[in-house]
Parts: sequence; structure tokens; C-alpha cells
Amino acid sequence: MPNNRKKPLKKSPKTRSSKSFSESLHYYADLSQFKKHLEKVSGNQSKLDERLQDLEIHVNLLTRLLTTLCIEKFGMRVGVLKRLIKRIEKEAIRDSQILHLESLYKLPVPPEKKNSQGGPSGNDPWEEIS
Repeated sequence: MPNNRKKPLKKSPKTRSSKSFSESLHYYADLSQFKKHLEKVSGNQSKLDERLQDLEIHVNLLTRLLTTLCIEKFGMRVGVLKRLIKRIEKEAIRDSQILHLESLYKLPVPPEKKNSQGGPSGNDPWEEIS
């Protein structure tokens, strides 16, 4: 019984370990960059949350001020003010829906085509004058 087994080719352990080590370093560098980016984004998110909270407070105060002015100084009745607010809300919703549809269906502007019939030619003397 002859031994017909082929011996597998052996790779040098130095080459394999140096490749895995360089790949590990590459992955570690990518991971550290990702961590830095994640920390930056989370810092920005907390700032945005604070600004949003400040804006909500300001809107609430302005709403109260406007309501007080309308009722006490302008003499508007509460029912009239409510109807006015509902009408404004409906208009705002309609306008936002229109803007949304316009953004969805906005077609790219086609490039200007040169008009060969009766259009200005390249040697127009009026262009030299003006």
C-alpha cells in the first residue's frame, strides 16, 4: 500500500501572523475613528435636544402672550380666537402638504436647447454693441 497522500503546502508563520496583525491594526484604527465619530454625534445630539427644548419653551411663551393680547387688549372672544386658530392650522397643514408634493414631483429642469429657427446667431452685431 503506497502512501498517496499529498502534503499540504505550508505557509510561513511569519507571513500569516504579520498579515493578521496588520489587518487587526487596520480594524482597530477604523474602530477608533468610528468611536470618535460616535462621540461627536452624541455630543451634537445633546446640544440639539437642548436647543429644541429652548425653542419649545419660547413658542409656549409666545403663544400665551399672543392669546393674552388677543383676548385682553384686542377684545376678541375666546370662541372667535379658537376658530381663527383652527383656520390657521388647516391652512398651515394645506401649505405643508403642497410643499411636500412639490418636492416629491419636482422635475429636473431640462437643459436649454439651441433654437436653430430664428434664434440669435453667434455673430449677432447687437451683442457687440451691448
